[in-house]
Amino acid sequence: MDIRPPNFDIDDARRTNECACVFDRLATQIAIEAENAGWLQSEVALALADAAERYVMHVAAGTHETPVAANSNAAREA
Repeated sequence: MDIRPPNFDIDDARRTNECACVFDRLATQIAIEAENAGWLQSEVALALADAAERYVMHVAAGTHETPVAANSNAAREA
């Protein structure tokens, strides 16, 4: 996946549109690959929407820990 950093500062109104364009492109790429793999367009659309909703709920919950694999021997950062 090729995700480049933002071109605009956090307080620049253009940043929101840039982010939307990046994620529109990524969602389209994911959908095309999933459909080419045999998933129905309706399944892909719902799965993408559900994943986005789960991520919004994660952010809203305020648990911003970096996910770590269950078998990881690395210590979690505080």
